[in-house]
Amino acid sequence: MTRPGAVVLQASGPNSLGIIRALGEEGVDVIATDHRTDCLGAQSRYARFEPLPDPLGDPDGFVESLITLGRRSGTRPVLFATHDEAIAAIGPHEDEVDRWFRRPWSPWETMRITMDKGGQHAAAARIGFPLPATCDPRADDDPVVMATAADLRYPVILKPRYAPEFRRRFGVQVLQADTPADLRRHWEVAAQYGPQIQEVIPGGDDALWTLGSYRDARGAPLASFTGRKLRQWPPHFGTARAAEAVWDPGLAARGHELLDALEFHGISQVEVKRDHRDGRDYLIEVNPRSWLWISLATRCGVNLPLACYLDAIGEPRQWPVGHAGRRRWILSGRHLPATARELARRRWSPVSAATSLRPPLVDGVWSIRDPKPGVSSYGRIIRRAVRR
Repeated sequence: MTRPGAVVLQASGPNSLGIIRALGEEGVDVIATDHRTDCLGAQSRYARFEPLPDPLGDPDGFVESLITLGRRSGTRPVLFATHDEAIAAIGPHEDEVDRWFRRPWSPWETMRITMDKGGQHAAAARIGFPLPATCDPRADDDPVVMATAADLRYPVILKPRYAPEFRRRFGVQVLQADTPADLRRHWEVAAQYGPQIQEVIPGGDDALWTLGSYRDARGAPLASFTGRKLRQWPPHFGTARAAEAVWDPGLAARGHELLDALEFHGISQVEVKRDHRDGRDYLIEVNPRSWLWISLATRCGVNLPLACYLDAIGEPRQWPVGHAGRRRWILSGRHLPATARELARRRWSPVSAATSLRPPLVDGVWSIRDPKPGVSSYGRIIRRAVRR
């Protein structure tokens, strides 16, 4: 009997390639979807491409086209989300979507709480999971906001409760304010997104740790991975450009306690920042879907996309607890030039830079077995550099 296929939603980034390759190399038929025909997933030898509207710009069109794709397939493929906006677009229509697909994540009434930073914080507070000092202003009145944030220590960040629109407008994950004047200025442009105002936990990018896992519909963790970022782009409040695998059973246990409190089912990333002052892990966020460097987990023997797929088609498999460590992941196109600049300006130590490149090394885009996405992506980078 032929197994169902898989559909990767918004196949534009390295996390989509991580899913496509993790499934394709196991013989799963994969469809990559995106509103851009030149997306990375469309270049992979392990997937065929189907265009879908942008779920943020046209959520109704996205869902309608997705259902049409499901009707055509007739086998109820397994859905994989790479960004929050696809989950949010599907949420109000999940009963109809579930007729045509296997959707291996929490129902919308639960997921919408997990996707909201306020919901994450409420769950963390209930179980005593450490949180950065945070205020959650609900008024647009400037004096009220400033008074609410008066007890926080600067620098602070404005962090959206739900990020996609915020990221598209500002091009960053958060807005940092070093002074009350900065905070007032940022609030004026960001208030419509209802951001939290949060103290910054000290420490470098390498203090950011991750639990990545797949949990079944009962909340049982079938596969778990832990690791940490080594460097972000941009530094401090960006996305990973270098990371490494380090198994941390304590972090895994604490992260799963939080996911229990959220009643979470699916692939997720729990990101924390380890505070050198007290050694505690403070919640940064829960991403209720795959994350950028998920391919590192696969290379460490924890194939989260496969765990998710097998469970969704009724063939669940339990991965062993723990995994190989000290394997590294990089985005060469970002990491190598940024590292060269930081070394030249003495903003990163040679030892730390060398550690980030120490084998065994996984590239988030380049693969000798699937070279076209790397050729396409890094070719564009080279052409832009030449034009400059």
